[in-house]
Amino acid sequence: MPGSDKETDLTERIEAFLSDLKRGGSGTGPLRGSAETARETTALLRRITAQARWSSAGDLMEIIRKEGRRMTAAQPSETTVGNMIRRVLKIIREEYARSRGSSEETDQQESLHKLLTSGGLSEENFRQHFAALKANVIEAINELLTELEGTTDNIAMQALEHIHSNEVIMTIGRSRTVEAFLKDAARKRKFHVIVAECAPFSKHHSTPLIVCAPMFKLSPQVRREYTMLDSHNSCKNE
Repeated sequence: MPGSDKETDLTERIEAFLSDLKRGGSGTGPLRGSAETARETTALLRRITAQARWSSAGDLMEIIRKEGRRMTAAQPSETTVGNMIRRVLKIIREEYARSRGSSEETDQQESLHKLLTSGGLSEENFRQHFAALKANVIEAINELLTELEGTTDNIAMQALEHIHSNEVIMTIGRSRTVEAFLKDAARKRKFHVIVAECAPFSKHHSTPLIVCAPMFKLSPQVRREYTMLDSHNSCKNE
C-alpha cells in the first residue's frame, strides 16, 4: 500500500475509533466493556506504530501522546483508554532502552539527573534512530494484546482462593470480569451475591439489586461480607 494510502487508512481508522468511543462510553455503542475497549485501543496504537511516519522513539511517543489526548477527550469517563496509552508509552521507552544497551531504570536515573541540573526534562535521549525499534515495539504490543486476551480467565481462576461457602458478596454495577470471577467460584461454592446499583443507570441483573442509598443498612446484617469492585472502577486515579 503506497504511503499516502496508508496514512489515509490510518486516519480513517482513528476517526472511526473516536466515533465508537463517543457512542460506546455508555455501553450502547460498538465498544462495550473495559476489556474490549482496552484491546481495541491497544490494537489501534499498534497500527499507529506500524503505519505512522516516525524515525525515533521520541517521534513515536509524540504521535502516541497526540492521538492519545484525542482518544481520552472522546470519552473522558473511559479510563481504560488512558491506561493502555501509558502502557504503550512504557513499552516504547523500554524497547528504546534495550536498543541502546541499557535499561529503562538507568534512563530514568539519567533523566532525573537532567531534570535536577537543567531545570527541565528533555526527550533528546529518545532521538537516536534504531532500525529494529519498530519491529521490537510492535512485538511487545502483540505480547500485551495476548496478555489482555487472557486477563479475565486468569482472574476467574483465582476465585476459589478468595470466596468460601455461605459468604455474602457485595458488588456494585456490572462488570464482566467480576461476573466471570463469581461464576467460577459458584461451580464449587454456594454463596450469596448482592448488587448495589447507581440509579438511573441500573442494568439488568439476575441477583438481588439494591440502590446505593440503603446499602449501609444491609451491611451489619450479614455474618461475613466482602465488597468486590471492578478494578476498572477502583483504579481511576492511576
